[in-house]
Amino acid sequence: MAEHETREYELVYIIQPEVSDQALTEFNERMTQVITNQGGTMQATELWGKRALAYPIENQFQGHYVLHRFQLPTQGSDEIERLLRYSEDVLRYMMVRTDA
Repeated sequence: MAEHETREYELVYIIQPEVSDQALTEFNERMTQVITNQGGTMQATELWGKRALAYPIENQFQGHYVLHRFQLPTQGSDEIERLLRYSEDVLRYMMVRTDA
């Protein structure tokens, strides 16, 4: 597999429920910027809004759900996962390849 090969991904993450709409928008813009800085292209972003969690996470019962669809070179996913892993506002995230 070539290092420059582009893959399609879906990324869903859940943000703390007390985060303001402004902070949520800024985080989403930051994610978009990281994706494009890694050589990716955004296809769609869907804000699913504040929803109840299936089970409590860190004593939270709700969270803001966000979906991003994008294309990205294979080596670019590490930086995205690093940003999500170290952000205190992210309760959970899941990134999957959709072109496999």
